[in-house]
Amino acid sequence: VAMGDSYTSGEGAGAYSPESDRGHGKSSWNACRRGDNSWPRKMKLPGQSTSIGELSNNRSATVDFLDVSCSGAKTSQLTTGDPTPWGDMGNYHEKSQIDSGVLSPDTTLVMLTIGGNDGDNFTNAITKCYVILGVCDPTDYTGKVDQAVTDTGTVIRQIAAAAPNAQIVLMGYPRLVNDEVCVTAGNQALNQLADYVRDKQKTKVAELSQAGTRVAFADAIPAFRGHGICDSDEWINRVVAGPNGDGDFHAGDPANQAPCLPWPGENVCASLESFHPKNAGTAGYARVMEQALAGIGYKGS
Repeated sequence: VAMGDSYTSGEGAGAYSPESDRGHGKSSWNACRRGDNSWPRKMKLPGQSTSIGELSNNRSATVDFLDVSCSGAKTSQLTTGDPTPWGDMGNYHEKSQIDSGVLSPDTTLVMLTIGGNDGDNFTNAITKCYVILGVCDPTDYTGKVDQAVTDTGTVIRQIAAAAPNAQIVLMGYPRLVNDEVCVTAGNQALNQLADYVRDKQKTKVAELSQAGTRVAFADAIPAFRGHGICDSDEWINRVVAGPNGDGDFHAGDPANQAPCLPWPGENVCASLESFHPKNAGTAGYARVMEQALAGIGYKGS
């Protein structure tokens, strides 16, 4: 099972499923942007020579793959609980990811990224530290990181309760920019924040594991060294002008102005794909998960 936010759904790498990339500006708007190029679909399980995506597409009896990840998802949109008046708790009127029905005692593996969207922390940090190059202090964001990590612990415990036989793996976020090439205080602050998030998530996972939850942490930062923005082989999108897809942000719609990043010098809206892994990035992420599963000795059911 794949759960979580845009870094799991494949935002930035294209090939989004039609039902999760549609209707911007309409009541049917869905920008979860689950894509064929996501890293959960690209990775190969231990003992397999074929990716999860290929096995799933071919309806192999070897694996049953379910993906409820959603671009923009916050921890609260994964957790179980009373629905809102319109009958959902998830992003874009989807059900809460834990309540979606994908988890059961038969689930053997749950992979997720989560926490970056809580408190709009990721968007605010990118906007202040990278886009407008303002004064950027990573400590402005650490309080919201701490709360997001606490809430991530709740999410993981609820996943474990719904899928008691599953190995859970929380995947971390990468550093976005090579701050030794693009040397700005903002880029350095962004990377300090990425390290802080990684360290806090890793500590929370260790705490949960020690308490008996079957969970591991996969650190993406080492794999992305040499592949950030400003590197010669970039795995991360810079600012991408939208729209790219029917669910993407469009210019001129007041409904999307709050979450939009400004496109420098032009009156258009930045695509949701901005600052997300490209195809090469999701391939790199897949290798990180493969190594993490090998490291913990995961063998499936």
